[in-house]
Amino acid sequence: MELLLATSPPTVFDADSGVRGTLPGVPGGQRVVSVLRAGHTPVVLTAPPCQASGCEPAEVYVYLGLSTPRSLGKAVSAAPGADGTSVWLIREDSPDLCRLEHVALTGVSFGRGTVASCRTSVRVETSRGLLITVGSGTADTVDVLIDPATGRTVHQSPRILAAAGDRLVLGGLTDLTVLDLRSGARKPVTLPVPEPHPYVLPNRDGGIAVVDFGTPSFAGTGTQTRDLWLLNLRDGTWQQAPSMPYSTKNLKHSGLEWTEAGDLVLDDEAVAAWHPGEPGWRLGKAKLASAQQEAGVATS
Repeated sequence: MELLLATSPPTVFDADSGVRGTLPGVPGGQRVVSVLRAGHTPVVLTAPPCQASGCEPAEVYVYLGLSTPRSLGKAVSAAPGADGTSVWLIREDSPDLCRLEHVALTGVSFGRGTVASCRTSVRVETSRGLLITVGSGTADTVDVLIDPATGRTVHQSPRILAAAGDRLVLGGLTDLTVLDLRSGARKPVTLPVPEPHPYVLPNRDGGIAVVDFGTPSFAGTGTQTRDLWLLNLRDGTWQQAPSMPYSTKNLKHSGLEWTEAGDLVLDDEAVAAWHPGEPGWRLGKAKLASAQQEAGVATS
């Protein structure tokens, strides 16, 4: 298993042999780094730390192995396209004027784009639309699934935790709701753990999602814990992953990823993989050299 880790500069890491190298041509040092995967291709965002005057747009790079990555210019926010070969970018034309642009991983832009708020964050595109967060960083934050071609609102909610194919996962105070956009049917799902802000990551075919009920402080102590459950998005049933919960020092500096083969990958000091139905995790031989800033992504 090979991952691209959100370090500065980004690190290519093999779970068994260790670090393969860092990406050439990508700035290092004190920078804010995140990575996403568009289809099979990782995309890197790297920017200077925010200052009192504001945050600069990030440089966006397409991973091309250990050769020099392709630059897509700068963006305030980026999200994978539904076709697996493109990204959606919020570009800044001026401090108060931004636009939403669809760009192929080859660098070709699908038109000039449309006007968008600079406080809009793009998250992921599915066959049903583009999930965005409007008013990021404000008290009026709302999540919206839009038709990117027309700007029409498909669905709006205070908290859309994930979008996968025809389904949305909506957050509530004590439960989740799986919304089927084809039929409009809503399926309330009781949480197995009392955690109001879980992290939800659907697998690549959108049939199940891993839900991380991580807590920064367990039972009034300073111990961080991670508790991973699988949610079947079709019938709303839960399955707890093996060896959960466990304590960790890297709750905010580790990550989860799904492979094309359906393995759930956890990178936390080491890399572990588990296929639903297996009795336990398979552990890579190499240790992570340092904690990353955000979740890493598989390079294939």
